[in-house]
Amino acid sequence: MKSSFWDYKENNWQPFVAGIIAGFILVAIIFALPLKTVSTETTETYYTTEIKQEPYMVSEPYVTREVYEQTKVFADGHYKVVPSGIIIPVYIDRPDAQLIGKFENPIPGSFVIITTPNRIIWETFGSRGNIDLLISPGQYLARFQENIMWGEDCYIYLAMKWTEAQEVTKYKEITKYRGVPVQVEKQRTIVKQDRISIWKQIFK
Repeated sequence: MKSSFWDYKENNWQPFVAGIIAGFILVAIIFALPLKTVSTETTETYYTTEIKQEPYMVSEPYVTREVYEQTKVFADGHYKVVPSGIIIPVYIDRPDAQLIGKFENPIPGSFVIITTPNRIIWETFGSRGNIDLLISPGQYLARFQENIMWGEDCYIYLAMKWTEAQEVTKYKEITKYRGVPVQVEKQRTIVKQDRISIWKQIFK
C-alpha cells in the first residue's frame, strides 16, 4: 500500500508542477493587464486673447461764451485846422459804450464833445489830450478848435469801445479708451487618468 502511494506521487508530479506554473502564468497575465487607474497632473502653457483697455487722446469741441472788446473807429488821422474847427460826427448806437481817443496839435486849442442840441458834455484844453468818456447812445459832434492860428495838421483818433459776449468754439484734450486684443500667456493644470498594470504600479 505504501509502495503504491509513492508510485502514485512519482508518476503525477508533472501535472502538479504544470498547475503551479499555469497559476503563475495566470497571475502574471492578470498583473500585466491595465487594471489600475492612476491620476497624473501636468502643467500646460496656453495662449488666450484678451481685450486690453488702451488710452488715447482726442480733441473734443465745446462751446463757451467769452467777453470780447470791440471798437468802431470814427476818426484816425491828421486833419487841417480851419477857423470853424475840425468837426467829426460821432454816432453811439450801443448802451454802456465808451468814447475813447486822443488829439495832438502844435497849437493849443479846445476839444469838446457836443450833443446835437449844441450842448457841451465834455471839454478839455491844450495841445494834446486823451478822451475816455462813458456816453449814452445818440448823435454827437467832436470838435477841435483854435482861437489864434489855423492851418496846422491836428492828429485826431476817436472810436467807440464796448464789450460783448460771443459764443466761441474751443477744443479740449480728453482721454478715451478703446479695446485692443492682446495675446496673454497662461498656465493650467491638467489631470489625466491613466490605466496601468499592477506590475508597473509595483515596480515604478
